[in-house]
Amino acid sequence: MQNFNLIPNLVSVMMPAYNAEAFLESAIQSVIAQTYPHWELIIINDGSTDKTAEILSTFNDARIHIFTQSNAGEAAARNHALTHTRGEYLAFLDSDDQFLPDYLQNSVNYLQ
Repeated sequence: MQNFNLIPNLVSVMMPAYNAEAFLESAIQSVIAQTYPHWELIIINDGSTDKTAEILSTFNDARIHIFTQSNAGEAAARNHALTHTRGEYLAFLDSDDQFLPDYLQNSVNYLQ
């Protein structure tokens, strides 16, 4: 069920991850490096069998929330992430992509 007690100006970034060890760290670092500080990163480890879980365990940032599920596919992982979002805004980031440093700031400025 979706949370309707949203936190104003918070951006919830959702990231499904399945066997994402090759690019996962740089994807997460691109969120940490944002000039806009009011974000949370919801990562769903979709039953990875590589070093995805090990990489995720190295991050110690209260804004990063990691959940694990049995492999069910990207759509199921995104739906799972939606149940944990608290932000007024929602952003999608795949585990093999990166945000430019001002992406969230520019997006929030535009939406406001």
